[in-house]
Amino acid sequence: MSDKLISTKYEGVYYKELQSLYQGKPNLSYYIMYRSGNKQIKKSVGKKSLRMTGAKASEIRLDILYEIKHGINEHNSKDKIFREIADMWYEDKKITISSAKEERQRIEKHAANIMDKKVMDITSSDIKDIYNIAITHGISEQTFKKVFAIYKRVIKHALEHEYIKKAPTVIFNKKIKENKVTESYTDEMINSYISVINNYQDITIARIVMLILLTGMRRSEPPKLKWKNYDKANSTVIIEDAKSGQNETYFLSEKAKEIIESQRAFTQTYIFEDYQRNPIKTSKISYHAKNMALMAGLPTHFRPLHSLRHRFGTELAKSGLNSFMIQKMMTHKDPKTTQRYIDLANDDILKALNNSEQNSNIGNVNTNVDSKIIRVDVD
Repeated sequence: MSDKLISTKYEGVYYKELQSLYQGKPNLSYYIMYRSGNKQIKKSVGKKSLRMTGAKASEIRLDILYEIKHGINEHNSKDKIFREIADMWYEDKKITISSAKEERQRIEKHAANIMDKKVMDITSSDIKDIYNIAITHGISEQTFKKVFAIYKRVIKHALEHEYIKKAPTVIFNKKIKENKVTESYTDEMINSYISVINNYQDITIARIVMLILLTGMRRSEPPKLKWKNYDKANSTVIIEDAKSGQNETYFLSEKAKEIIESQRAFTQTYIFEDYQRNPIKTSKISYHAKNMALMAGLPTHFRPLHSLRHRFGTELAKSGLNSFMIQKMMTHKDPKTTQRYIDLANDDILKALNNSEQNSNIGNVNTNVDSKIIRVDVD
């Protein structure tokens, strides 16, 4: 893959080759360049795999130039509200950024107080309010950090494309700690949790939680499971519109398939449905999972569902799987995330090794022995 832009026969239209393939050849991402005022604008307009061509890119460029020339370019409005520029960012990035949809939904959910504000009316106090509301509702600082990063990307995009004239003055200096928490279960803790799951009053919720334990799915993914995406013969299930913004495939053990098959007589479209044939809500799963964790006596800082995903990843690492296979099974995009589970598994292995020494005669061996030189005469 090359980041170099290659010119086409169309004025102001360029492309670059991507790592992914389309019809056996490197996919192409098209860009247009044009001048607006004193600024040179570069804009991504789509990929060849999504039917973008040099000719279509040229038409888009000519339309923009016409709007600029006749003063009807809506991009120059000074009174845009944040929702508008967030939508413009999404429309421009949804083809080239796989997580664009998820990010657009995230900022809609967690930054509701600024969505209908004029961009230039947004202040530092608004950002502090987003942070305070998040913390009050038990949302992690890491989630706020992601939301604030999306906000800054939307503002930067609006400036680059002249949707706004200047950025609002916003300062947020609070230092956010890095989130590297990976909960570690003892055998006693996980056995207690499994016992509660097996005897829980809501059987459907219990099956969902057990499926998360057996597959490492994220809490938002079991409600998305559909029968049409379940392949019993190949032991896989596809999650549509996963966290990455793409479809993701999970591999299923025999026990995981038993859980899914147990739902076959009760649901139609989704594998886990409520009585109205709608997918089970994530909020309901979270509520019952917290109750289960309390009944199992888990530490209060444990996340009752995500901790099961962490345990799944750690157990994969302990079993000796290489990092590539773990990354694939966990649907991680960043290998650094996968490495956390490998590091944690190594810590557990060393701890077990030291414990085994202490519980055996090896632990009583005196290692503080003076070295002696022994002379051996050889004929």
